Amino acid sequence: MHKKIFPTPAFEAKHRAGLLGAYFDCFLGWMQEHGYSCYSMRPNIQRVTNFGKYLELRGIHSIHQLEGVQGKKLLATYRDYWKANGYSNGSSGLQYYIRALEEAGVLGSSAPRASSLFHETEQYIAFLKNQRGLSESTIYNHKHWVEKFLRFLGCQNSISSLPSFGIAHVDRFIEQESVRLKRNSQQTLVGPLKSFLQFLYQSEKLTTDLSCLVTNPRCYRLESLPHVLNWDEVRKIIYSVDHSTKLGLRNYAILILLTTYGLRAGEVAHLKLEDIDWRKETIHITVRKAGKDLWLPLIPKVGKAIVEYLKYARSASKPREIFLNARAPCNPLSSRNVTRVVNRHIQLAGLNPPRHGAHLLRHSFATHLIRRSVPLKQIADLLGHQDLESTHIYTKTATERLQEVALEVPDVR
Repeated sequence: MHKKIFPTPAFEAKHRAGLLGAYFDCFLGWMQEHGYSCYSMRPNIQRVTNFGKYLELRGIHSIHQLEGVQGKKLLATYRDYWKANGYSNGSSGLQYYIRALEEAGVLGSSAPRASSLFHETEQYIAFLKNQRGLSESTIYNHKHWVEKFLRFLGCQNSISSLPSFGIAHVDRFIEQESVRLKRNSQQTLVGPLKSFLQFLYQSEKLTTDLSCLVTNPRCYRLESLPHVLNWDEVRKIIYSVDHSTKLGLRNYAILILLTTYGLRAGEVAHLKLEDIDWRKETIHITVRKAGKDLWLPLIPKVGKAIVEYLKYARSASKPREIFLNARAPCNPLSSRNVTRVVNRHIQLAGLNPPRHGAHLLRHSFATHLIRRSVPLKQIADLLGHQDLESTHIYTKTATERLQEVALEVPDVR
């Protein structure tokens, strides 16, 4: 049974009429599932009705003309129409109407296909997944730099063939992109590029293995220190949350997860309702970067924060992810959204560290454990590190521990 959003049957019948009104119930149900209030449903439905009248005046009488490229052009034209009349939000919400009809199977999906510049790119991504078993985030980084390199060579679309190129082209590309990168960050460019060149050679797309001619920037293990906060500063971030609001309950649960387990932003964003076993008091974390799973004890303060969010603040929407947008449509948070939550509360806490984001809390958490003399192997397991060297860097941030091994200064006579 749909919520009552219109005052009279006659008023509701007006919005059920016409081309788009035929799918009134479909859109209404979609909005309810995505956490819209009655107050926010009304303007969306009014805009759909206005758009339907606009389409009929243009001689459009088939709902399928909203599919694909044609539908996007119609929406763009309609937005321009409203802007020309001095309104900025006259077309707001229409993309959700189309999405609702796509999900219901009324319209064909207009979701963009995965971009790849040509066939070799698709083969390379498949190689990284199936042969090397890399994580999604690592593959995304490879794909980003490979596609950027191909655009540099002049490829423009999926039917572009691999142009002939040599080491001079590779060097120019690296030089061009390295201007905006620090020395350590240049490895994220050079590594994927060398891997792609080696793949092209092994698959006989290149006659010469150019990867041997590309040199990595000289970096030294543990040469730089991660930025960290002391634990009193971390507490200030947590105390900056207003628990009297729904947004505050959500943000508090996110911050408690980050500071209790040292999770990455993506690990919090992808956390699902079924990942918490309330009976066994465990929480399941998918470590996408390392390609493994962690089962951690559900600390009481974490469980309490999540329960309060689920009970008093989370919308009863379809997504299985725990953390959703506070405003409709209540879609799952992305890792970028989680990072924004952290940055917001760093600002509210009155802190101004040189680096921000969820990883700042992860670094601070690991350093806090080092200072409490927790064994390095336990910290590595908790953080999901495969290589103990990845954890070893945090021993450099706990500088006060050096006082324990300092030699006495001899008297000078």
